[in-house]
Amino acid sequence: MVKELVFVKLRRLYGILWRIRRGIDKMIIHGCLPFQVKLKTDMLKLQRLGTDYGGWTVPVDFLNENSIAYCAGVGVDATFDFALVKEFKCNVFSFDPTPKAINYMDRADYDHSKLRFLPIGLWDEDTELRFYSPANPQETSHSVFDLHGTGKYFTAKCRKLATIMKELGHDHIDLLKLDIEGAWRNVIKDIVNDKIAIKVLCVELDSPTTIFRVLKVNRMLGSIGFELVHFEKDNYLFVRKSLLTA
Repeated sequence: MVKELVFVKLRRLYGILWRIRRGIDKMIIHGCLPFQVKLKTDMLKLQRLGTDYGGWTVPVDFLNENSIAYCAGVGVDATFDFALVKEFKCNVFSFDPTPKAINYMDRADYDHSKLRFLPIGLWDEDTELRFYSPANPQETSHSVFDLHGTGKYFTAKCRKLATIMKELGHDHIDLLKLDIEGAWRNVIKDIVNDKIAIKVLCVELDSPTTIFRVLKVNRMLGSIGFELVHFEKDNYLFVRKSLLTA
């Protein structure tokens, strides 16, 4: 009993230290990144879609009724996904294997002819993974890494992006949103290795990250033709360089 209580307290302490570290990293990134990367925000017409919590900023000139959008990470706020359909009539495919997200999408009212929800996760191989619970049980986000040290998890199917595209019959993605609680590390590497044809990439770099890791991601994506054009909070917007000069 004593050992169990000590173990619980240590997990709680780990969660507190994790949140402190995350806050410090954010301050450093937001202060240093503008001096490290020249953003080309003024070259694009940008619009923010969705709520303050679940919304993203996107370049509107590259989206229309023929666009294919993949949105990985729904949680209990798919307002961005819904807005892509409402504003641009995009063909949206939303992915999230967490129980709360599945229940949320089961109850949500949306255009099923334009938006399809798939209860699977994204990873760098086709497999089943453990998804660990957040420190606060009221929160929705789960991660393939035990970021909060809770030790609690469920298992779910995960697929490579290339596998999903093949199954859905797509040879490119016009917009990809990654809000996948740390799994972005593996998925971005997979995108670079497979040279996936993506025009616009929205990715949340969190859980936690550092200025050095953000700059590394920027270099990796730059090697396959992306350019960082905008960021807010943990959300980063990358666009194909060829679109900026078109």
